[in-house]
Amino acid sequence: MQPLRRILGEFINDFGIESGIVLNAVRSKWADIVGPPIAVHTFPDTIRGKVLTIIVDTPQWMHHLGFFKEDISEKLKSCKIDEIRFRLGRLPEKINKQALEENVQLSDEDLRYLENTLKNIEDEGLKEAFKKLIIHGLTKGKIKS
Repeated sequence: MQPLRRILGEFINDFGIESGIVLNAVRSKWADIVGPPIAVHTFPDTIRGKVLTIIVDTPQWMHHLGFFKEDISEKLKSCKIDEIRFRLGRLPEKINKQALEENVQLSDEDLRYLENTLKNIEDEGLKEAFKKLIIHGLTKGKIKS
């Protein structure tokens, strides 16, 4: 019997979801990583390769963050992020988590992805755990139209 850690590692590698997992971890600890004053004006947006793109809400903060780029990069090395880039943009609004979970439906594409991802997992308990995890990931940030 294989340890769960190894199974999860293989699953993450096989389906290429490592950057999403890292991004969620960075987002959940963002205020601790950069401090509350910076966290209020920024949002970790995407990871492509080992590059994190951070949305910044004003040109003034974009300029200010240039002075802290190396410090922030150093703190993110433990997350396997080698470079950060700043992009001026609108920060996502906070969404009521309970309302989000009650009002979001999966698209046909999401359902196909879910089915294809889970089809090779034989253990029903493990399959259900991954299903919940994937559904959470697919619905996070979506609002029912």
